[in-house]
Amino acid sequence: APQEYCGKNLALSKVYDHIMSECRGSWNENNKGVVTDEKFPRKLTYPLSTENRSNRGFGLSWKGVHFYLSYEKVPPFHVFNVQLIGNAAECKDYEVNITVHSPGDGEMKGKNVQRFSGEPVPIDMEREIKKQSGLSVSTVQMEKITVKLNNDDGPIAFAMTIDIKK
Repeated sequence: APQEYCGKNLALSKVYDHIMSECRGSWNENNKGVVTDEKFPRKLTYPLSTENRSNRGFGLSWKGVHFYLSYEKVPPFHVFNVQLIGNAAECKDYEVNITVHSPGDGEMKGKNVQRFSGEPVPIDMEREIKKQSGLSVSTVQMEKITVKLNNDDGPIAFAMTIDIKK
């Protein structure tokens, strides 16, 4: 989870349970069961913080393997990663696809769609290296992707579709 939310150092075997139950850097506590049903690809609608800080992530489970979707603001970019709760060698066994798009663009065919395809990163990757991995979307592009939810009365949001394969 982004340092500003959690930053706890735990044994690898304890990380997923922490993310799912008590981590302030995760949306899972507020959305029990939403992203643990192992159905992929998985679309998530995400609120965009107007503050210049990172956002909370999600714990994901695919075929019994645990991942963490992270989202950090690294001005002038928004950086999205799928982290394997495992080591770097295990990452080579998986492919992740991250697509950032407008919530109403479920087919992801609009003109403002950003994509990443590659290996997940290990959960214990150094923060500075992680900031340079995954999908980087500029602030300008995020402004084009985001929409106000609930007829202009709701928060500004975007959608992310995540897929995991072996």
